[in-house]
Amino acid sequence: MSPSDPQWQEGAPIYRQLRDRVIGLVLDGHLKEGDAVPSVRQVAADFRINPLTVMKAYQVLADEGLLEKRRGLGMFVAAGA
Repeated sequence: MSPSDPQWQEGAPIYRQLRDRVIGLVLDGHLKEGDAVPSVRQVAADFRINPLTVMKAYQVLADEGLLEKRRGLGMFVAAGA
């Protein structure tokens, strides 16, 4: 996930915008089932945002069934996403 457009819109929370970017990457085929998503620290550093914001976006995606946590390994695109 590259910070190709580091500008954030004023009208929506950043975590939601980040969630939408991850969904877009899955829909476009850049992230496939079983692929690891970038770490919270990496995304926070790339986009210059708080790591808690990234964690919240990833948690929402996990709650929606699009990402799955693998203990000690990170977050991965869930099967069927």
